[in-house]
Amino acid sequence: MTPQALTGSALPNLIRLLSSYGIDKSRWSKLPALLLWSTLLTPLYFLEKITFLFIQKLPIHPEPIFIIGHWRSGTTYLHYLLANDKQFGVCSNVDAFVPGALFIGRRISRKVMAWRLPKTRPMDDVKLDADAPQEDEFAMMLLTPYSFYHGFVFPRSLEKLFFTYAVLDPGNVPLIYNWTQCYYQYLRKVSYRQKSRRLLLKNPVNTTRIKYLTRIFPKAKFIYLHRDPAEVKQSTLRMFQAMIQVNNLQSFDERQLTQHIELFHNTLVKEYEAQRQYIDPDNLIEINYEDLITAPLQTAKSIYKALKIPGFEASQSAFEQFIQEQKNYKPHQYSYSAV
Repeated sequence: MTPQALTGSALPNLIRLLSSYGIDKSRWSKLPALLLWSTLLTPLYFLEKITFLFIQKLPIHPEPIFIIGHWRSGTTYLHYLLANDKQFGVCSNVDAFVPGALFIGRRISRKVMAWRLPKTRPMDDVKLDADAPQEDEFAMMLLTPYSFYHGFVFPRSLEKLFFTYAVLDPGNVPLIYNWTQCYYQYLRKVSYRQKSRRLLLKNPVNTTRIKYLTRIFPKAKFIYLHRDPAEVKQSTLRMFQAMIQVNNLQSFDERQLTQHIELFHNTLVKEYEAQRQYIDPDNLIEINYEDLITAPLQTAKSIYKALKIPGFEASQSAFEQFIQEQKNYKPHQYSYSAV
């Protein structure tokens, strides 16, 4: 059985979210498991928080690599591919879904994650395991109230959450400060766990946060993926439907999703086009989905060359092995009348 997305939440965050957005009576049966897991994790989260108060220096590489772009544009495939280069540190499934216990109780949390994690993702059957790379947005979802992904749990607030926590209001200084602090502190912990290796981070929501990411990491590198709009919107619709179906604590009219996806897509692309000016041109490369899928090795090589990342040749055989392992995966085929 697939765990509910809020499984692993910090208990105060879980209670705050339930209080803020509400849960339908028909979903009350999901509450005991959510509250149980958060309660069981509370001692681990508390001990880790206290421990890191005494660790003054958590070094982090000043030039992380952010993989951004609309959902279903190839970001996961590229993340998995480049993660075969062991010079990079990544946020794993364990890090993302038990985000308050990256060190304290790690063995226990990893075993629990391996046991509870579904074998494949609900939207596309991509294989999952506890140590595979994962989006850091899920960690923000579980630790803080500042995540658009809470919309998968509380879908009646999906649009509001997008325009609050994905598209940050420049005038909402307290929110931007709180999100920045929470995100940076989490990345410091991931970096510390990864022995200060250069972080390779994939998060589609960060496509609308470039302005703030470049304030934190002025020398960060960005890989932006793009795909045929009709195709990416159809695929995103299928993803959102799957995520909401598995995780919702509220009833929701799915007929609204088509309009939401259209709005989110247009807004995300518009935000990227407006915010890419904050990236040094030498630190940005734009990749077409078709190029990535048809020629992944050549695409990876072009990324290393454009962003002046050393070490492609040292990892080439690992890239080739991964590509070979993935060659039989068939993406979903779409007709384009619905979006």
